[in-house]
Amino acid sequence: MKYHVYTLGCKFNLYESARISEILDRAGHQKSDPQDSDLIIINSCAVTSEAKRQSLQMARHFKRISQAKIIFTGCAVHDDKIEDFDLVLGNGEKMRILDFINKNGKICDNAYFLHDDINYAVEKIPERTRGFLSIENGCNWGCTYCAIPHFRGTKIRSKPIDTVIEEAQKMVRSGIKEIVISGINIALYDDNGLDLGKALDLISKIDGDFRIRIGSIDPINAIKIAWVFSENQKMCHHIHLSLQSGSDKVLKDMGRPYRSDDVIRLAEKMREIDRFFAFSTDVICGFPTEDENDFLETVELLKEIEVMRIHAFPFSPRRGTKAASLKSIDGKEKKRRVNILRSLSNELEYDSRKKMKFKQRILVEEKSGDLCSGFSDYYLKYTFKDPESKVGDFVEIKEGDAFEDIS
Repeated sequence: MKYHVYTLGCKFNLYESARISEILDRAGHQKSDPQDSDLIIINSCAVTSEAKRQSLQMARHFKRISQAKIIFTGCAVHDDKIEDFDLVLGNGEKMRILDFINKNGKICDNAYFLHDDINYAVEKIPERTRGFLSIENGCNWGCTYCAIPHFRGTKIRSKPIDTVIEEAQKMVRSGIKEIVISGINIALYDDNGLDLGKALDLISKIDGDFRIRIGSIDPINAIKIAWVFSENQKMCHHIHLSLQSGSDKVLKDMGRPYRSDDVIRLAEKMREIDRFFAFSTDVICGFPTEDENDFLETVELLKEIEVMRIHAFPFSPRRGTKAASLKSIDGKEKKRRVNILRSLSNELEYDSRKKMKFKQRILVEEKSGDLCSGFSDYYLKYTFKDPESKVGDFVEIKEGDAFEDIS
């Protein structure tokens, strides 16, 4: 049987899709384009209403253009009633796809996480320079705007460290040059007392020419692992902060476990390690209790810690969360705030590049003719001419050799 997997959403979804493909390959099925497939699997996202809309839109699109059996799975299945695709599978069932592949209807255990684990590794690493290593599933924080605990469960499932190390070693042997540590909330990783910092330390001791980048993390838990960046040269000097707001009032209303002072403390700590240490960040614009002054506090905090990139998106009420019952801010106002932060992001990235006029190490991820492109350790993208380098090489670029790439 020919199959195609289409993935929306987070790095963890991408990781699980790779696992699904591996399961199907082992069973003798063959990966194919959507037009030629007998089976199309949509691994959906529902972190926002827009993400869910896009997931359903893609499923309907495939249903229109193909005669393939449509399997709709992922977080959107746990969010609400899903229309009648051939087969609808919950997050707990999708990793056992072979048990259900010949069935129809909806099969979804919303309490799957109580008996779920993450004691598996992706054996077949995709042919690319960057690989995602997912080490944790679940979140029990209960932020007032977030439905992820409902989709992924409040029981924290951490991958055994031996499995983590084995998987990372396979990645390095296969040619992966950047290992991205991901999960639903990697700060909660705990394998019998062994925490995220120790896990990163052990991965960094693996032989090979590679670097480690961590996925999204909050400022308090980022401070706890600062020592790893100081002691291990394989750690990229970049953190993607799960910030959401720079206003202490809004952070409290969101149920976030940190305040703006923690963010400043993190920036100061990391810049003691490396004065060019880079931060990108997520920010929700237009949370129901965010007034103009709160928004301006967020803007000022982003400027103060000199982030180099902002992922700004409008607040999206999620059914079943505390924030969904609050009066929403006007959509045009949310859009205005998003646009302000996107413009600020461009300014701050430009400023970051101006400061980093020194030799940088770039991982070549794409090449067309003599033109190479890739990201630095600081997660800035550069394009440069180099007839000798190939995809997967680390190249040191001197000032003036590269074209800055803001995208």
